[in-house]
Amino acid sequence: MTRSVLSRRAVLAFAAPFALCAAPAFASGKEKKKEGGEGEKEKEDPVIKLGSMALPIVAEGRLINYIFVELSLTLPPTGDVTAFAGKEPLLRDALVRAAHKQPLNKPGSYVLLDEVKLKSIVMREAVALVGKGKVAAVTIGKQTPRNFVPPPRPAPKVAAKPAPPPVDSAPIIP
Repeated sequence: MTRSVLSRRAVLAFAAPFALCAAPAFASGKEKKKEGGEGEKEKEDPVIKLGSMALPIVAEGRLINYIFVELSLTLPPTGDVTAFAGKEPLLRDALVRAAHKQPLNKPGSYVLLDEVKLKSIVMREAVALVGKGKVAAVTIGKQTPRNFVPPPRPAPKVAAKPAPPPVDSAPIIP
C-alpha cells in the first residue's frame, strides 16, 4: 500500500508542471466566427486594460472624494498594442490633471462619474499620446468611490430683505 501511494505522488508531482504549462495554450484562442461564412474566423479587436486609477472629485476648488475607475481601450483591428508601451503613466497623469481642471462627476453626485465626459477626455488624451486612429473605443469597467459622500445640498434660498423706507430730507411738521 505504501508503494502505490508513493507512485501516485510521483506521477502527480511529475505531471503537474506539464499540466500547468499546457493550460494557457488551451485557454487562449477566443475567436469570433464571421456571420455568413463557414470556416472564416475573425479575431477580436485588441484591448488594452488599464489598471485601476483614482480620479479626484473636485467641487468649488476643494477635493471631495476619489473614484477608482477601471478603463480599457479597444484598438482597431489593425491597431498595434506596442504603440502604448510606456504610455500608460502619461495617460493616467493627463486624466488626473483633466479631472482637477473640470469636474468629471455626474451633476448632483460625488460618487458617480459622467461616463460620456470621461470617455471623451480619455479619447482626446489617447489621441494626443499615440496619434489619431489608434484607439477605437473606451470602455469603463467599474467605478468604486473611496467614500460614500452625500450629494451636494442645493444652495439655501435667502429671502429678499425689504427695501428701507425712503428717507425724506424735509422735516415733518405736525
